Amino acid sequence: MGYSWYQDGHWIPGDQQRYRIQRVTVSDNGDYQCQAGANKRSDQFKMDVRTGWLLLQAPPYVHEGDSLSLRCHSGSDNDGRNIAFYKDNKTIQLPVTGSALQVGIVNVKASGTYRCEKEIYSHYGYRMLTASEPVAVSELFSAPQLRVTSYSITEGDHMTITCDTKLSPHRETTELQFVFYRNGHNVQGFSLSNQYGVPSAQLEDSGNYTCEVQTSTGSVRKRSSEEHIHIQELFPYPLIKVSSDQVTEGDHMTITCDTKLSLHRETTELQFVFYRNGHNVQGFSLSNQYGVPSAQLEDSGNYTCEVQTPTGSVRKRSNMTHIQIQGQHEYLPLLNFTRLILSFFLFTWTVCLLFYHMKHRKTYSKGGKIQDIT
Repeated sequence: MGYSWYQDGHWIPGDQQRYRIQRVTVSDNGDYQCQAGANKRSDQFKMDVRTGWLLLQAPPYVHEGDSLSLRCHSGSDNDGRNIAFYKDNKTIQLPVTGSALQVGIVNVKASGTYRCEKEIYSHYGYRMLTASEPVAVSELFSAPQLRVTSYSITEGDHMTITCDTKLSPHRETTELQFVFYRNGHNVQGFSLSNQYGVPSAQLEDSGNYTCEVQTSTGSVRKRSSEEHIHIQELFPYPLIKVSSDQVTEGDHMTITCDTKLSLHRETTELQFVFYRNGHNVQGFSLSNQYGVPSAQLEDSGNYTCEVQTPTGSVRKRSNMTHIQIQGQHEYLPLLNFTRLILSFFLFTWTVCLLFYHMKHRKTYSKGGKIQDIT
């Protein structure tokens, strides 16, 4: 496999894996890249050649999560003493190894102007020199934002939530991991996918969502702001309605499975099924009614109905309703008793009327005079 090197986008002759500059000059300043075969070019590496007795060497690009190392360089590190490092004119209280300072893992707050002081020996003895360098710690990736396929989601819809962030151009190959939460509870653990999908959204999928992004080592971790997602009801839970509050043996009985579609989805097709005591009495159909032409005692029981979309993505069942078919013989004792009472009153009324007429009979004399014969 051949290797290629570039300075400021221009190819450098040669195919070696390591590029060595024998004697560095200011003309070697620039942005360097390497390429292995036909693969993508590497990120740019900036080389800044300077002249002077003392240099503060810092990485050209520093990002969140990087381990920052600074070097107070003076040709030969053995010719100096009393090295001190400062950030924004405040002493850095960290141990110095040789001429190097290991700052450690940094975040954007580590940005600032760094300075080092060093006593360097010359022909005239030791003298104190100083060098400074601005260090800007860049965001490795932006704070994530939640994006939803649509902010109007109805039961049964496909819902996709995206955890949107952007890597720094200098670290585009960094691997990121994503996790999603609803109401503070994990709904999808850390993975390489920045999307959380719900094939058929339900009411319980409503809630306050957040996502979190981190590097594979967890050195940089950021959470999005909270986003409320409300799943709209496609139709409410159905109610069982009966054609009459009292059904007698032989009556026509109609049971309705009553529900109403959302205004935005009024053309959605619904299917209905009916159960008595848990057993199917009418399979799924487009009719929301179950009819019994001539109700019998065995039609009594606990009725429920169920409504669903054709795909079954949304399915709801009614509460149980007890229906009791009244038998005709159940009314005979009451009917006979009623007849007996009516007969008694009719008989009593007849006897009283007869007695009254017999007691008060009147007769008329031939001359037109009324004569009481009692």
